[in-house]
Amino acid sequence: MIDRDAVREFVAALLRRKDDMSAFTDTDSLVLSGRLDSIEILQIVVFLEDRGIDFSDQEFDQEAFDSIARIMTRIEVRA
Repeated sequence: MIDRDAVREFVAALLRRKDDMSAFTDTDSLVLSGRLDSIEILQIVVFLEDRGIDFSDQEFDQEAFDSIARIMTRIEVRA
């Protein structure tokens, strides 16, 4: 299974590409706050699918990827 640190580092890298160096906690909003957009959420989905997490049978809901905690919940449900 993908660990929290790998997800956090991937999200941090996405934020750095936007010159967003601000710290974030596992429960901070990433989408609703505007820090990440829908394209970047899709990049997270691809990152997770490349590591064996299958989302093909689910509707896409950006809010399910709004924080590290929510992403980890999705991983645990799918794994």
